[in-house]
Amino acid sequence: MNPDAVQQPGEATWRAIARSWLSMKPWIKVWLFFLNGVFLAAFAFDDPLRDWALLAYLGSGLFLFPIMARQRGLTRFLGTAHLIPWVPLLIYLELRVSTTIAGPQITWSSSPTLFGWSAVLWGSLVICLALDAWDLLRWKRGERFVLGSAAAVRAGASGPAPEWS
Repeated sequence: MNPDAVQQPGEATWRAIARSWLSMKPWIKVWLFFLNGVFLAAFAFDDPLRDWALLAYLGSGLFLFPIMARQRGLTRFLGTAHLIPWVPLLIYLELRVSTTIAGPQITWSSSPTLFGWSAVLWGSLVICLALDAWDLLRWKRGERFVLGSAAAVRAGASGPAPEWS
């Protein structure tokens, strides 16, 4: 267990994770809601990219939850949960919009809506993976605190975790 966790004595792990999440800066929460929306927009399309995007989305969740549970909250190490499934998705997406190697090329003229969503997904993945790589570098350099903990607040990485009774 992380010695600087936000977990209160006797508190369930999911509550500690929720308190850690609530301590995040507002702009990060907005970004995460947007990012989730981009992935969930995949349901609007009938294309193999939909399946790959949803599989990568689910895959990241399968990595995220055990990491959060082990660390009793959110840390910069969570970036690994995105890198593992999303780098292959980004490669597949790049191949789909630039070639026919991985399937029919996605172009503006063939499907403007799918192409538009692909562009937003591509941009979102690139931004998120860059932020994740930066977070992992910072984690490796020692920023291993749980968001909401006293150390995270001192570092300006988050606000304090809310107190619950």
